[in-house]
Amino acid sequence: MSQISQEAAEKILGSISIPPRPSILTELMDERKKSDPDMMKIARIISKDVVLSAAMLKTVNSPFFALRRKIDSIDQAVMTMGSSNVFNIMTGLVLRNLNENKNPQLNQFWEAAENTAFIAAMLAKRIPGISSDVAYTAGLFHDCAIPLMMSRFPDYQETIKLSNAKNAKSFTQIEDERHSTNHAIIGYLLAKNWNLSETIALTILHHHDLDVFSSQETLPTEVYSLIAVLQIAESVSDSGLMRENAIWKSNAQMLLDYVGMSEQELGEITDEFLQQHAT
Repeated sequence: MSQISQEAAEKILGSISIPPRPSILTELMDERKKSDPDMMKIARIISKDVVLSAAMLKTVNSPFFALRRKIDSIDQAVMTMGSSNVFNIMTGLVLRNLNENKNPQLNQFWEAAENTAFIAAMLAKRIPGISSDVAYTAGLFHDCAIPLMMSRFPDYQETIKLSNAKNAKSFTQIEDERHSTNHAIIGYLLAKNWNLSETIALTILHHHDLDVFSSQETLPTEVYSLIAVLQIAESVSDSGLMRENAIWKSNAQMLLDYVGMSEQELGEITDEFLQQHAT
C-alpha cells in the first residue's frame, strides 16, 4: 500500500483529530524555501515563542551537537546551526509541545524520538544517497502519531506493552487488531497535512512494513533507505535502554546489507551514541 485512498483517510480522520501545522513552522518553512533565507528573520520568528526558544537553546547545547562553545541566544543558534538544522530542531520541539502539557508521561517518548532522529542523521552521513536532514526529520516524525493514538484510545498503553513483548507481530499489526488503524497510517496523514515531502510521508507509512523489501510494490529508492535507517537507528537507541527488538533481530543483516553497513560500523555508531547519551 503506497498510499491511502481519500475515502479511507476521511474515515480515519473522522475518529482521530489530526492537528494542523502550527503557524510558527509555516513561517519558518516559507523563509527556509527562499534561495537566500534571512537568518535574522528566522531568529525573530523563533524568539516570538519563549518556551520554544528556551527548548531550542537547551537542544543545541546538548552533547549531540558537541559545539565548542555554549550558545546563549537564538541569533547565535541560527547562525551556528544553519537554517536546515534549526528547522529540524524546531519541528521536533513543536511536535513535542503539542502533547507534552496534556500528558507529561510522553516526555520519555519524545526523548526516544529525538534520539532516533539524531542517530538517523549520524547514519545518513555514512550512507550515500541519503540526506542527513531528511533522515533527521523522518526520525522525528516516524512515530509522531503515537501521542494521537494515546489520546484517542484509553487502552493504548496496553497496546504498547504488547508491542514491547517478545512476539513475531509488528507494532502496527497489533494496533490494527486492537484499534482498526495504526500509528503509521495516522503519521502518514499528519505528514501530508503538514505538507512534508512524499518521501517522508511514505517512509512513515511503511517504516514497520519490512515486507516492502521483498514485495513487488515499488517505492522511491530513498524511502527504502530511510526505512532501513530508521530500523537501524531504533536498534541503536534500544541498546541504550538495554532493550531487544525481535523484529530487528530477525531482519538486522538484511537491513545492514541494504545500506551497505557492516556490523563493525554499526558497533562504532552504537558506541558513539552511548558515549554521548551518558554525558
